[in-house]
Amino acid sequence: MSNSKWFVDESETDTVILDEGSDDEQWVKIKTVLSIADQDALGQLLMEVKVNTEELAGLPRAERRRLAKEGKTMNAQYKPSTVALLQVSIVDWSFLDVNNNKIPLTAERIGKLKPEWANQIEEAIDFNNPLEAPTTQQPSETHSKDAPLRSLVSQSDS
Repeated sequence: MSNSKWFVDESETDTVILDEGSDDEQWVKIKTVLSIADQDALGQLLMEVKVNTEELAGLPRAERRRLAKEGKTMNAQYKPSTVALLQVSIVDWSFLDVNNNKIPLTAERIGKLKPEWANQIEEAIDFNNPLEAPTTQQPSETHSKDAPLRSLVSQSDS
C-alpha cells in the first residue's frame, strides 16, 4: 500500500521555466506539495509576536491581569512575504555565476530574485497548494474515541 495518502513525497517536484524560449532560459524546482512541517516553517517566517513587558512592568498586578484578559499583553502580526514562501518551496535552480558555477540556493539569494521571476514561481506554488479549508473525515461508530481504550481493556482481561 502506498504511503502517498498519508505523507508528502518530498522527492516530487515541479519545474518552473523562467524566460521560456529565450537564450537565457532558466529553471527552478519547487516542492509539489507543502508538508505540515513546511507550513509550520512558513508560519514561523510569516508571524512576529511581541510581548509588551516594558509597558506592563510598572502596572499593578490587577491591571496586568485585566490587560492580559483583553489580549493586550502581546501583539501578533503577520508579515506577508513572497520570500518566505519561496524559501520553503524552492529545492533547486539552474542559475550560474559568471564562471559557470551554480549559484548556491540560500535564503539571501532567494530574497534577491527579481520580482517578475519571484511572482512567476509564487504562482506555480499557489497552483500546487491552493488555499482551501482543510477537510477531515468524521470518525465512524466503529472508530470512536473510546475504541482504543476498550481494546486495551479487553487485552488486559485475557
